[in-house]
Amino acid sequence: MVSASKQVAEAPPASVSPKERAWPVARANARISAYLVDSVILLAFILASFVIAGAQILLRSDLGRGEPPDSAYYAFIAILLGGSLLTWTAFNLALMRWRGQTAGMYVVGIRTVSEDATALTTGRALIRWFALHPLLFHPFLLPLWAVFSLLVVSFTLSQVVLVVTLALALLCLVSPAASLLTVLLDSERRAPHDRLARTMVVHLEQP
Repeated sequence: MVSASKQVAEAPPASVSPKERAWPVARANARISAYLVDSVILLAFILASFVIAGAQILLRSDLGRGEPPDSAYYAFIAILLGGSLLTWTAFNLALMRWRGQTAGMYVVGIRTVSEDATALTTGRALIRWFALHPLLFHPFLLPLWAVFSLLVVSFTLSQVVLVVTLALALLCLVSPAASLLTVLLDSERRAPHDRLARTMVVHLEQP
C-alpha cells in the first residue's frame, strides 16, 4: 500500500505545465540523433522494398530470359511506393501509439508525450505524423513522392493536381529544414508537428 501511494505521488500530475513536469525537455542534439537513426532505418525500408519489387520483375521475366509483362513494371512501382510509404507510416504510427517513440527515439532515450504529460493518444499520433513530420516527408522519400506525383498526374491530366503533388515532393526538403530550425530556436524544442499535435518530446532520464 505504501509503495503504491509512493508511485502515485511520484507520477507527474496531469495539470502540470511543460516546464514543471518530471521529465526534462529533450535537447536538440538528442532529437537530431534520433532522426539520424530513423533515417538509416527508413533507408533499409526503401532498399527492402526495392529488392522485393525487383525480384518480382526477375521472376516474371523467367529469371531475365524473357521480357516481363507491363503489369510487372506496374507492380514494381506499387511495391516500391507501398512498401516504402505505407509500411513506413504503419511502422512508426504503431510504435508511437504503443510506446510514444520511433525506433530512433528509443535508441536515444527520448519519448513523445502530450502537453499535460499523459501518454500519446491515437489521434495525436496521427496528427503529429501527418502534420509535416520530417520522417514522412524525408529527403530519402523525395524520389518516391515525385514518382507518385507523376502517376497521379498521368491519370488525372490536371495541372492543379500536378502542383499539389509536386508540393508534396518539395515538402521533403522544406519539412526537415523547418523542423530543425524550430527545434533549435524554440525554448521547448518543439517542431511544427509538435505544436499542431500539442505534444512534447522529453528525456526519459536526466540527460
